[in-house]
Order: sequence, then C-alpha cells, then structure tokens
Amino acid sequence: MNEGLGPEKRLKKRKEFEKIFLEGEVAKSEWFVARYLKNDLKFPRIGIVVSRKFGKAHVRNKFKRYVRETFRKMHFERNIDLVIFPTKELKKEFENITYEDFSEALRLFFEKIASQNEKVKL
Repeated sequence: MNEGLGPEKRLKKRKEFEKIFLEGEVAKSEWFVARYLKNDLKFPRIGIVVSRKFGKAHVRNKFKRYVRETFRKMHFERNIDLVIFPTKELKKEFENITYEDFSEALRLFFEKIASQNEKVKL
C-alpha cells in the first residue's frame, strides 16, 4: 500500500506558486512562514520553498521530508494550497530538532492558519 504524498497533492508549476504569492494570505510563526490560498480542487496541496541559505542539500531535503510527512499525516477538511518556508530561527535550531518536535510545531502552525481564516479549515 502506497502511503506517500502523491504528485497530485504537491504544487509544482511556476504559475501555481505565482498565483499563491500574488493572491494568497500570509501566516508566520517562530519557525515557519506560509502563504495559502483556497483552491478549486477537492484536496489540499503543498509547495515547499527552501533557500540555499538554510543549509546544504541534505539539510534542505530533510526539511522537505519532514514537511511532506507531517502534511501527509494530517487530515484536511478543505481544499487549500499552501507554500511553506523555514525561518532564520529554524535554521539555527534545525540540526538539534527531533521529527516529533518539528511535526508538532508544524501541526500547530497549520491550526493557527485555520483559526486566522474561517474559510480555511484544516
């Protein structure tokens, strides 16, 4: 049984990212920044942007794996497109964070987004 995050649940095209950057809303926490926008699909999608300033490739890939796995395990009630970024504060602490701590912080961040905007329920 394939439990991965399928390609249909990922933002990949430049136009999709640009639309979210132009029309979407912003949410911030200590470790994350997200832009989000309601989509016309019946499921949520996620895009991850990690700058080279965050770290070497293996560090950036670890961040992306953590985000995708947390997103996959959450059950979203509505259709939303999310683009998530790490903050400078997370860069300083990322090497010492466990997946469980990271996942809990990201889950709380997603809930914060839902509470900021009643149109979006996660």
